[in-house]
Amino acid sequence: MSTINVTNLSGRGGATPNLPDGANITGVATASGGFSGNLTGNLTGNVTGTGLTTGSDGSINVTSIRSVGVSTLGNVVITGAVGGGATVGAYAGVTTFYGDGSNLVGAGDSIAPHFYNPDVGDIRVTVGTGIGITFNKKVEAGSSGTATLKIVNAGVAGTTIQSWGVSSTTYNVTSFTLDALVSDLIINQTYQVDIPDGFIVDTSGTSYVGTGYTFTAQGATRTLFMWGAFGKGQLGQNNGTQYSSPVQVPGTSWAYVSSSYGNNNNLVVATKTDGTLWSWGNGTAMGDNSTASKSSPVQIPGTTWDKSHRQKISAIANSKCAIKTDGTLWVWGANTNGILGQNQPNPSNVSSPIQIPGTNWKALNAGGYYSVLATKTDGTLWAWGGNNDGSLGQNASEPARVSSPVQIPGTNWDRPIQGGYRVYGATKTDGTLWMWGYNNHGQLGLNQGPSQLAACSSPIQIPGTTWNAANVSAHGFHTKAVKTDGTLWTWGAAGYGGLGLNGPTSINRSSPTQIPGTTWKTVSSAYAASVVSKTDGTLWSWGYNTFGQLGQNNKTNRSSPIQIGSETDWVGATGGGMYLGYAIREDTTP
Repeated sequence: MSTINVTNLSGRGGATPNLPDGANITGVATASGGFSGNLTGNLTGNVTGTGLTTGSDGSINVTSIRSVGVSTLGNVVITGAVGGGATVGAYAGVTTFYGDGSNLVGAGDSIAPHFYNPDVGDIRVTVGTGIGITFNKKVEAGSSGTATLKIVNAGVAGTTIQSWGVSSTTYNVTSFTLDALVSDLIINQTYQVDIPDGFIVDTSGTSYVGTGYTFTAQGATRTLFMWGAFGKGQLGQNNGTQYSSPVQVPGTSWAYVSSSYGNNNNLVVATKTDGTLWSWGNGTAMGDNSTASKSSPVQIPGTTWDKSHRQKISAIANSKCAIKTDGTLWVWGANTNGILGQNQPNPSNVSSPIQIPGTNWKALNAGGYYSVLATKTDGTLWAWGGNNDGSLGQNASEPARVSSPVQIPGTNWDRPIQGGYRVYGATKTDGTLWMWGYNNHGQLGLNQGPSQLAACSSPIQIPGTTWNAANVSAHGFHTKAVKTDGTLWTWGAAGYGGLGLNGPTSINRSSPTQIPGTTWKTVSSAYAASVVSKTDGTLWSWGYNTFGQLGQNNKTNRSSPIQIGSETDWVGATGGGMYLGYAIREDTTP
């Protein structure tokens, strides 16, 4: 019998049609408990009440499950609910999920790292880096375990250089950070970080199974720029040209720099991040066992010079001094006023470094008229050399000089301040600032009237307890200081706009006065010029500019801060001699 299409099938008056025996009917689909098999091409439209719809490509989509029970779609088990909806109960064989997963529970629930700091296999990590991991979920401290940082030699992790317990870890939702390193990493050294099982858990207590990964430390690129000066080689350009805007000194690993206060005898001494020490300028204190001036950097022998901060080196007139990593202090150059500290009745000059007796030296500063201040790690403060205006802090203007270190009273001294043309000072560990010496312009900050200004030969406290010696500079006839809250203060002579207050150059200040702003970082003064950095990486200057020492590509004096260039990668290694300025730019981009 021929096929009968359902569209042509009807009974008289709507009655059920009578079909002959053997009739074959196509195009009709019925189901009492569901469909099974391949329905492609045979089922179109929506089937009412089944929770199924078909797509144009022949796919069948589940829109709802309306009966209680267990159904299987491929390899996903779905349990229906009386009121509609369903719970996915098993994922046998499923490897890929789509959507944001916000309501997905039980799938991919292990705790796993997303990002590492430093990154796995990284080969450019700054020496002061932090160490931590970001995870795929919220994390917190585990119950036990010790994380370690090890040195890798010949591909094998060996000596542990630092370890952290669970309590020395800081958490921020999905990440954790280990406490700061106790010492800088070694450049070009490979390290391994080990995080043990149980050290990190998620909020439900599931443990991170632990990992070990390696990275290599490499110092950031630190370039030195200089400007100003008399043009006699102090800028390290291998020429006698004077520049009124920053020019780069060859090299990419400069750490800190210091220059002398003088006219034709501007000298420069600088450390590099590899522990080497370099010298140049117009004078005889090169330290390379010669007496000739140098217009480009020459290395002073040794690789253990301390480059941890800028008060490990200092230059004054025709002399220089520096501290090594073993705490020894070395000096060289002219021995005027016994500044070389050798206790010699008939002092002679030296052309290469010689040691000052003792160890555990912490920080130093050489100032005008050939005087040196230095602290030790035990909190004591020592001075030697010329004693003009009571520079040595001995409560007397005599003797005129001391050729070996003498102690200034106290045992909680931190560091000497920078600079010092007959003006000296130091901070204590409690954040207080003390000054003494020359005071004809109020540069000691003692809030005295013109008739009261006089030199002080012993330390006197400046009000306040948030001073930081690394950010106090008393070069010339005024003093600048950045407090720990980022505010900048100035006092002393106002000539040439040196106070930076945008006011009259004839009104001196004998007590600290604030320069607007709260994001100042470091400061250095020279004669009546200042160079200052901010926390945003910008560099600023003001004051005396006859030799272009403000770095503005001109020789115009300025009485308020003006930015040097537009760069934002200057770091806090700023400074200046009498007629020159310098600063370091740092690039930490991998």
